Amino acid sequence: MRFDFTHYAAVAPEEQRRIEELVNQAVLANLTIDVFETSLSKARALGAAALFGEKYGQQVRVVKMGDYSLELCGGTHLTSTAEIGLFKIVNETSVGAGLRRIEAVTGMGVLSYLAAKEEQLQEIAGVIKSPVPELVRRVEGMVQHTKALEQEIEALRGKLAKSEAQDILGQVIDVKGVQVLAAAVNAPDMDNLRNMVDMLRDKLGSGVIFLGSVAGDKVNLVAAVTKDLLGRGLHSGNMVKEIAKIVGGGGGGRPDMAQAGGKDPAKLQEAIDKVASVVEGQIK
Repeated sequence: MRFDFTHYAAVAPEEQRRIEELVNQAVLANLTIDVFETSLSKARALGAAALFGEKYGQQVRVVKMGDYSLELCGGTHLTSTAEIGLFKIVNETSVGAGLRRIEAVTGMGVLSYLAAKEEQLQEIAGVIKSPVPELVRRVEGMVQHTKALEQEIEALRGKLAKSEAQDILGQVIDVKGVQVLAAAVNAPDMDNLRNMVDMLRDKLGSGVIFLGSVAGDKVNLVAAVTKDLLGRGLHSGNMVKEIAKIVGGGGGGRPDMAQAGGKDPAKLQEAIDKVASVVEGQIK
């Protein structure tokens, strides 16, 4: 079943549990369902709930479930609420501005739903080799272990970056009195590449640093110009924008720091080799 209703926000999990509790209390109360027809005026006098926006004739169908519910309704073919069996919400979503939808299963549908969930739990338990009652504790332990490993990996990457940065300092060349360091390095993502550029800029003191790396099937580029050279016409954004074209990409940024991406890793070295001439062209 599904039920659409106006509401300002998503129905929280604890609210959904409360709804299930209220509905199942009415179901298990085995309330007698009475269906009768009467005039619209008498139905309203009885306090029957009507749907906003619906058009009703002079004669209406009324469904009464004990003292719990009284509605103008065209559906419901049960004689008691107990025939519903059980009620379980399986989804709650937005279907429009200020409009929410609850989807639920009843009767044998609840048993099928619970059986599927139990099967999923058994599969997860098999994968992580833990009994079902211990799943939460085991998964929490795995998450903490994963976080610790990620921190260790980041620390190792930092050490490798420092080592690689030290090695490539020997590749610095002089272009019209400006130190230029352009190199292809190993960096898994743009953040690591930027960190390496910052590290090299600090070590170099004055100069232009341009690094490129391959991440999967993409190219990452980062350029930096020390502040003392900005007055000589050097601009990282213009530099990286021009060189990124070689690797089939684009980018830009500030005069002192810029980045770009590309989609042709095979041409990374060609792009690196172009840096010196681009720097030379910018120097005033």
